[in-house]
Amino acid sequence: MSNQLGPIDVQCDAPAYCVVRACRSIGILNPEDVRWCQISHYLNQGEGTKSLFHFLAWQILVGRSTTGKTCSCGAELPGLERVAFTFSSGREETYLLGQCLNCRTVFWEEA
Repeated sequence: MSNQLGPIDVQCDAPAYCVVRACRSIGILNPEDVRWCQISHYLNQGEGTKSLFHFLAWQILVGRSTTGKTCSCGAELPGLERVAFTFSSGREETYLLGQCLNCRTVFWEEA
């Protein structure tokens, strides 16, 4: 039976683990145990246009309508906040982050 199983294709849609872990200190609930979705991947599922992402990301960032897009649980997409992380090396990375109030999915994008 085991020789019938092939390789499993695993896709990780989260930022680096050190960023996920650090999100606990900025108020993300259970960051290591919830679903993570890169907002550009989530919004462009089946649409294939980056211009749509840029428009929708801006609308989400400023807390306006998401033109009908919702979380997979049916709740409204969360607003994204800009957060900067400074690593021990001194390197800094900025992300847009928001967590669904219903299912706790974290939506993110590199800023």
